[in-house]
Formats: sequence, C-alpha cells, structure tokens
Amino acid sequence: MIISVEEAGPGLIQALEGLQGRRGIFPGPEGSPAFLCEGRILVEKAIEEMAAGRLRVQMVLGSQACLEKIALTAPESLPLVVGESDFITQLAGFTFHRGALAWVELPPPPPREALFKARRLLVLPQLVDIENLGLLLRSAAALGMDAVLYGKGPEVFDRRSVRVSMGACWKIPVYRSEDPLGDLRQWRQEGGLVFAAALKPDSISSYNWGPDGRCALILGQEGPGLPEEWLAAADHTLMIPMARDIDSLNVAAAGAILMHQLVSRSGFVAD
Repeated sequence: MIISVEEAGPGLIQALEGLQGRRGIFPGPEGSPAFLCEGRILVEKAIEEMAAGRLRVQMVLGSQACLEKIALTAPESLPLVVGESDFITQLAGFTFHRGALAWVELPPPPPREALFKARRLLVLPQLVDIENLGLLLRSAAALGMDAVLYGKGPEVFDRRSVRVSMGACWKIPVYRSEDPLGDLRQWRQEGGLVFAAALKPDSISSYNWGPDGRCALILGQEGPGLPEEWLAAADHTLMIPMARDIDSLNVAAAGAILMHQLVSRSGFVAD
C-alpha cells in the first residue's frame, strides 16, 4: 500500500537519518536489525524473496513513480512510502537518485552443519575492500558455488555489498567464522581437495587445472595474499598465467576466473 511519510510513523525518520555515516547492520523502521536495498530492481528482487518466504521487507521508500511500479508485485500489507529524492537526500546525508530503497530484516545465519556438506566451497579468510566482497559473492552465486566461508572483513549485508552483489549476498549461504581455518579443516574431514590462489613457483597453472569432486578454493586478501598457515592448509596452489608483464589480477577478477574453472570442470548445475 502506498502511504505518506506522516502515515509511516517516526520509525522511518529514525532509520533514515544519517545513513551516509553508517556501515553494516542497523535498526530499520521497526527497530529490529535490517539491511538496505537501493534501486528499484534490487528492491523488487527482495520483494520476490519475501514472497518465497526467504526474506522479510519492512518498508520501501521512494518516488511516487517508482513505487507505482513496485506496487504491481508488492503485497498489499507492505508499506510503500512516498518520499522524493530531495527529502531522502536531506535526511540520509547523501545524494539519492536510485528511485527507491527498502529496509529488509536481517535473515538468520544459514545452518552451520550445511557448511560441512558443501561440495564447492569458496573460502575468504580476510578481505578489506567491500566492493570485492560484493563482486565475489555475486560470482560465487552466479557460477554455482555451494557456500562461502568468510573470516574477517566488511559486513556481508552492508548496503554497498548488497548493491554490488545485486542481492547475491542472500542467494548463497555465507558462513561468518571466528576460526575459518579450523572450519576448513573440519570441512575437509568429509574428504575433498583444497586449492589456494598464490603466485608461487610450484603453483598449478589454471589452464591445466581440472578439479573433480569435492573442492575448496581459498582466495587471499587484496595485496598481501594468503599467509603461510593458509598456504600450508592447501593441497595445491594455483596461479593464472599473465601476459604483457602484468603481475596479478584483482581478487574479485581472479576469483571469478577460478570459480568458473572449478564449476565448469566439476559439473555446473543451474538452480
């Protein structure tokens, strides 16, 4: 239902104020932990997940024209609040030009036992750049990885990660861990091989890499790469051959190449 800002109540204003300086998860209009989706396409994806029972959208805020399109598929009970760009910009603290944004209740973490059953696992011990996180999650979900084991780094449901991943952050199970190395060792107890991306003299060329069966792929932090303890946990290290004296690729680009190789050789199954 399309309503005014006044009808939405004070929770909307409290959730919207000062968004520019906020990172990660924060209270939504209902007061419970929520994340933000920005832009009509992403908001509509969240509403689709709501219809399937996988997400719960608390409220949508946007222009009249944008909300009229969203209302075509949104449930009648979902508050669609009319607020033009100038109003959103003034309260949020950043220039808003995406038409609509939605607060989505933070979903519960995926069941931990499912992590150890994953056949194709992406392992991210530590990341710094939130856009790389979003890109890696998008690639992992799109290319058919089963799960992501994630250690230190930005929040998975930060609004920038949500935007860059185009909603992949809720499409693929992401397991945040205080001890990702220990969890990887536990995963390995069920069998399988572990590969780490690293520029080492004895690394396997990705051109010759043909993983078969259960497999985990470890990608290192931007810049320094993987520490020795992670390299020691791998059965083999991998490298992507480079031309024109280019020494390396961005972790998100390298990750997409290696995940495609992994999944295409082990058998891609589209949902």
